[in-house]
Amino acid sequence: MPVSGLRNLVLLLAYALIALAASTTGTTSDASKLPKSVTLSYEVIGSSSVKPLVTVFYDPKSQKHALSSWSPPSLDSLKSTTPEPTSSKLLRILLPNGSSTITTLDTFSEDVHQKIDLWISPTDGSIFSASVSSLSPPPLTSEEERYRKKVERAKAKGKPMPSRPPVPNTKKAREEAAKQAALYEPIKVNLITSSPGPSPSLATRKPPQVDNEGREVVQEEVPEKSLFQKYWWVGLIVVMLTMTGGGGGGDK
Repeated sequence: MPVSGLRNLVLLLAYALIALAASTTGTTSDASKLPKSVTLSYEVIGSSSVKPLVTVFYDPKSQKHALSSWSPPSLDSLKSTTPEPTSSKLLRILLPNGSSTITTLDTFSEDVHQKIDLWISPTDGSIFSASVSSLSPPPLTSEEERYRKKVERAKAKGKPMPSRPPVPNTKKAREEAAKQAALYEPIKVNLITSSPGPSPSLATRKPPQVDNEGREVVQEEVPEKSLFQKYWWVGLIVVMLTMTGGGGGGDK
């Protein structure tokens, strides 16, 4: 099977799982219920053309999100036409606020999944940074492999696509279906809440003494006491005990 056909099949399986388990994941199909949105654009470095890449609706509090559009760059039109091997072209991922990150054209290859990281501002819930990277898709489970073969046979014979086994209406089954859907989701959105980092502890200094003209008064350094100066009273006690307890005893 061609690579594009295999990818379409994997996408079909993933979207079927997502439709069954959307209620237990951070994704939602109803973008109108999410209060905020952000649109990422891309620009091939060396070109002045900026094109929209993806629009994500999200809720900063519940971390729910939904993709409303996905327009990745065309790999065929941007690949080098020279016979010599060349490195992948660089793309700039742009936010409306002017922030940008760098990725490569290979990030959008049909052989990999895409991961979109969005950093949320703790003050107003806006997106202040974003990046797009690639992920290796996981291998299909034995159950997914059997279903894929059924789909292949149905497509080859021109028959309707076989339906997937229904998910039992239990919390555990829905959670398992949600995990499976997240595993095979071809485009993953990761909402990251920014939190303040550790602050340095600054040493405090006692205010210096100043004279009438505002100049700092230099404090004389007090020399450290000697051992005798510190513990002279111990010797005094020993001498007194010796004098008071040294009398002779009476006649036997």
